[in-house]
Amino acid sequence: MRRNKASCKVGQPRRLWWLVLVVLGLAGGGCGGDQPQETGAPGEAEAPGETETPPVSQSTLTEADLPEGVTLAMVQAGKGLYEGSGICYTCHGAEGDGTQIGPSLRDTDWLHIDGSYGAIVQQVMSGVDQPKEFPGLMPPKGGSSLSDDDVGRVAAYVWSLSAGSSS
Repeated sequence: MRRNKASCKVGQPRRLWWLVLVVLGLAGGGCGGDQPQETGAPGEAEAPGETETPPVSQSTLTEADLPEGVTLAMVQAGKGLYEGSGICYTCHGAEGDGTQIGPSLRDTDWLHIDGSYGAIVQQVMSGVDQPKEFPGLMPPKGGSSLSDDDVGRVAAYVWSLSAGSSS
């Protein structure tokens, strides 16, 4: 097979590196992807109906602190989705502290939005196709198959992370 010299331009290895980084970040390569996280002792089975997601760490939040339409139950469910099928932890870290691919969600410094609940919902729905400070793109819904209602739950949890840092 004959190689095309034009396909070996200077700079292509660098573009390929970024592509590999983004693909690994989206697929969860090396970070667990969408595989469930082990939390118990080996061989320990989870009881039916029991959740492995501990309560949200922002224990000082009350229903009155939450944005209109958001409940503590939504925040708790969003935490489980963030850590599980939402695969958010792959880029933002297990506790939302950020990684080399995606920013922290625990502070009040938002790169693309104002940090309001509605803006977070919209950002998760649409993704980030031109990141300002991080190499990883965020596809719509983080590349997961979350329902629109689940996006609202994840957004409630993400909102609680930064709200907890300002109190």
